[in-house]
Amino acid sequence: MDAAGMIRISIMKSITHDNINTKGFTLVELMATIVVISFMVLGIANLYYSSQTAERKSNYLDQATRAAQREIEILRSNRYNSLTAGETINFTSDLPASLPKNSSGSVLVSEPLAGLKRVDVTVSYTDGGKQQKVVLSSLIGEIGLSK
Repeated sequence: MDAAGMIRISIMKSITHDNINTKGFTLVELMATIVVISFMVLGIANLYYSSQTAERKSNYLDQATRAAQREIEILRSNRYNSLTAGETINFTSDLPASLPKNSSGSVLVSEPLAGLKRVDVTVSYTDGGKQQKVVLSSLIGEIGLSK
């Protein structure tokens, strides 16, 4: 072997895996880290979206329930005789603005017994493309709840 061949063998031995500087990260390690972090970010974003959706649904349900309760109290404060069995009362214009557009409110008055009227209050609204409905019922007597 000549001197050039010996130099080549010496250089090849010095470039073996044991002698390579192993500081830093390989491309595969960086890609794996990016994938793991991406999944974590997607999970957190999904959790945030889910909590926002649940909060919106809860808020709409609360507003619709309060509007129905308020309407029942208004009907209770009116005289018993002002309610006519079979009558449907529309109170859509009195619904809070925080409910979605195209929300509606109605009351159906019935008389299950003489001297006792039943009011079924319905508040309907659309949430996420689905029709939602809150229905509350109350009995109103000639003098308060009963004679």
